[in-house]
Amino acid sequence: MTIRDKRQKEFAQVWINHGRFGILNLCPRFGKIRTTIHILNELQSDQILIAYPDNKIKQSWIDEFELMGYKNDNITYTTHRSINKYIDVYDLVIIDEIHLLSPNQRRTCEELILSNSNVLGLTGTLSKWTKKDLQMELGLQVMAEYPIEKAIEEGVIADYEITVIQVPLDNTVVQTYTKKNIRKTELQQFQFLSGMINKMMYSGANTMFHRLARMRIIQNSLAKLNKTKQILQDNPDERILVFCGITKVADSLGIPSYHSKSKDKEALQRFAEGEGNHMAVVKIGNTGVTYKPLNKVIINYFDSNAENLAQKINRCMAMEYNTPDKKSHITIISSKQNVEEKWLNKALEFFDKSKIKYV
Repeated sequence: MTIRDKRQKEFAQVWINHGRFGILNLCPRFGKIRTTIHILNELQSDQILIAYPDNKIKQSWIDEFELMGYKNDNITYTTHRSINKYIDVYDLVIIDEIHLLSPNQRRTCEELILSNSNVLGLTGTLSKWTKKDLQMELGLQVMAEYPIEKAIEEGVIADYEITVIQVPLDNTVVQTYTKKNIRKTELQQFQFLSGMINKMMYSGANTMFHRLARMRIIQNSLAKLNKTKQILQDNPDERILVFCGITKVADSLGIPSYHSKSKDKEALQRFAEGEGNHMAVVKIGNTGVTYKPLNKVIINYFDSNAENLAQKINRCMAMEYNTPDKKSHITIISSKQNVEEKWLNKALEFFDKSKIKYV
């Protein structure tokens, strides 16, 4: 029995023996589904509801059940978005990636939880703010935690090094923005939108549209694209996986790319099996894929949700790496704008500051 197997059984017992109503906060790639299977085998629950953020995660549950020989024809699967369709009484309610529930989804879950006494929340990335929200709104407390540093210490996951490269937004290339064909550099447009947001906040107006437009500038950033290209050009012989926010950026890097619009549906699989050195992906590629060892992962874009970025970093840490120090090497490309720095700093609170360097 490995230390991972031992810990999975221990955390299953913690949940079973302490009320069967609460959250297990176990670092990504620890094995939350296998921990849950230990619970299911002991409780012999019949009617089960499993909720998850998207269908890729559903497949992970199905695959793991098959691998571990767990069979139950009375499992109801649903996304977080569709929980409202399954408000009923179950022997066990499982909410996977519970930190990703939106405020509206938490309100729906409140009704579900009121009808059920056995509720298991699963997460690997839980901020203090979300932890407080889940406790106050749903009555769910964290029953046990297995943080990243403990998993590294016990050899469950590899050690890591995070490099943050900050670049100023481009102020040279004039681009076209909005339907009015406004011609500005990305820095000029970013500053214009930031000024508008500040004025609207002062007057109490809704700033959502302007904030989304500002986020799209960061998502499409020419400066971040060029820095990513430079890293790839400087390391032609290293196996590097690049996570992008949009297909336009992935397709502009000059390397093979894979996303929902890709014509070559086998490209990612070939890269995973060791063909080629560079690959760019959009919103896929960090779950359910086993790669031949990498040298580096680049995160070209992240949004304002700190837990999303922290989880992506955690999943990158769990990949195999062919590096001299046996560590996972993760590079994050960020602009020097205060708003993106705040997003990044919130996410990096989950990690050891001594393992993060800024260049």
